[in-house]
Amino acid sequence: MEKQELVKRYIETLISSPINLVGYDNFEEAYHFLYIDSTLPMKAEDLGQKFIDVGTGGGVPGVFLAIEFGASGFLIDSVCKKIEYVKNKCEELKIENLEFLCIRAEELKDKGPYREYFDSAVSRAVSKIATVLELTAPYVKVGGKILLYKGPGYTEELGQSVNAMKELGVKLSEVRKYTIKGKDRFLIVFEKFDKTPEKYPRKVGIPEKRPIR
Repeated sequence: MEKQELVKRYIETLISSPINLVGYDNFEEAYHFLYIDSTLPMKAEDLGQKFIDVGTGGGVPGVFLAIEFGASGFLIDSVCKKIEYVKNKCEELKIENLEFLCIRAEELKDKGPYREYFDSAVSRAVSKIATVLELTAPYVKVGGKILLYKGPGYTEELGQSVNAMKELGVKLSEVRKYTIKGKDRFLIVFEKFDKTPEKYPRKVGIPEKRPIR
């Protein structure tokens, strides 16, 4: 199946889903704010060969990145019915370069050899930057990237993340600004320059309640 046909079919499964996966029921809006938003600021070399999508929800951005760039994605979310739905639909569409797991990011470190395993991590609409860095950095290789999708309010979050970056072994690499249907969007790109201490991520809920300051 051609890429664009796959994208079309997948978007249709999202907007017609019996469970609330995305905030769109109009195809054109979903196409721009899900698919284009996921792929426009991204480069194939950002992802490497394998990436993790933390808090994937309806498979955004992970499914679209896997289709667009051919990288292998590992998509996790704590809501099992979402992961099951996305997994089943991807199997139906024969999108084969994806794996799925219903789990909290804080618990993944105890479930397999995932620490510093992935070339990159992506996350969209999950939490503030300091929290998401704690949930992603432990699983990215030294030299890999963490790529977070944000709106215009990212600057304050970034300012509050300075200590988290130092503690987790990551640094800001660049900010890519782009526009979707007149709305400013930003891809915040971090590079992992050092190993993340073993104590991270902390127990479930702590990164959200008490971000590293």
